[in-house]
Amino acid sequence: YAHNALDKARSLDGMMDEFFEITRYNLSAIPIERELIDTRLFVEQVADELFVQARDRNVELVVDAPEGIEAFIDPKKMARALSNIIRNGIAFAREGSEVLCKVVRDEDGIVFTVTDTGKEIAPAHLERIFERFYREESARGVGGAGLGLAIAREIVEAHGGTVRAQSAGGVTTLAIRVPAES
Repeated sequence: YAHNALDKARSLDGMMDEFFEITRYNLSAIPIERELIDTRLFVEQVADELFVQARDRNVELVVDAPEGIEAFIDPKKMARALSNIIRNGIAFAREGSEVLCKVVRDEDGIVFTVTDTGKEIAPAHLERIFERFYREESARGVGGAGLGLAIAREIVEAHGGTVRAQSAGGVTTLAIRVPAES
């Protein structure tokens, strides 16, 4: 009982931190302090911080980021956004599967994608998963307070970027796109 109570207290503490963070973001513009970063190193560092969580769920984190792609972003804030999206992938990935964290550069900017294999998100819910407090329990299971993806969206939009989701055949991909330069 003590172990369960401690787990619930930690979960509640995390939800309160997320609630206060999104409230702070809504009350004022998110201050963005950009610098040029190596995206491969950036994604590897974020993934390394989530290694234990992935291991505990028997999920492998895989990073596919070629050398030489740089992004002009706020690394602390974007790390929070990417971390929230990777955490979501870990939480909903099928046990024994992998969560793929990928970076590509295209004509419109830099794209960070996180792909997991598990339960599919119904098309009607894909856009709503980035809303505050939204949890689509029937398709992806019960999660947190529904703030992690909303915080990620706020951070990405403050960078002039977009975040999107697609899900089909049990494969779900969340993609962050930021401008190549600002």
